[in-house]
Amino acid sequence: MKELFLCKVFEKTISQVVDENFVYARALHYLGIEFFETPDKKLKEICEERGLDRQKVIKSFYRFDSCPRLSFDDLAKYPIELLTEYLKHSHHIFIKEKLPYIVNLVKKWKREDSLKSLFPEFVEDFIKHIYEEEDTTFEYIHILSELKKGSSSAAFKFLTAFNDYSLKSEFEEHQNDDEFGAIRSMISSLNPLDIHERVLIQEIQAFDREMIYHAEIENGIFFPKAIVLEKEINKKIKILSTQN
Repeated sequence: MKELFLCKVFEKTISQVVDENFVYARALHYLGIEFFETPDKKLKEICEERGLDRQKVIKSFYRFDSCPRLSFDDLAKYPIELLTEYLKHSHHIFIKEKLPYIVNLVKKWKREDSLKSLFPEFVEDFIKHIYEEEDTTFEYIHILSELKKGSSSAAFKFLTAFNDYSLKSEFEEHQNDDEFGAIRSMISSLNPLDIHERVLIQEIQAFDREMIYHAEIENGIFFPKAIVLEKEINKKIKILSTQN
């Protein structure tokens, strides 16, 4: 079915293409085509005007329409080190791909709305949160993992840089976070007037779903595994201290 659509896609207008699947708007964006600027033009006309190879367009559609996601059960089997790398990769996708695209949609949105100021503020806070998480929580887990292997340099970092760090407090704070609440409420009350707004709403809702799933992985798998590892290391340290 998808192959048939992609064979006929060049005869459709940009608006029709995007209505078939909103992620094609993002694919077009990364090909240098803003779907909301020429919604009534056929895709073949745009390709001819810009010298775009049709196979490149189709490959781009396939790329953005295929979003492999590991199941919760599969991720639960991951060791903590590999799970941390998976979460870091998700952060990279959020910061480098998804958020810049949504910010672009918001910035070029013709409607004057508080979302135009609220969303960039969210992005700034969200990116700051991600870097803090990677520099503290993820680094702490890395040190615990190295301590488990017997690293003496990790022991020094553990006793100095993370002497006052509380994984339990971080976990509790993480469970109560809902950074997207205000934007979620705002989007739910919007009635889209054109294709730009339809895609904007769909992209924000899709990002919200990704955030919720990401939080479920962290709260349901990552932190419980991290706490088990921390207890194991603390027990090991306690035994070693009684032997000295």
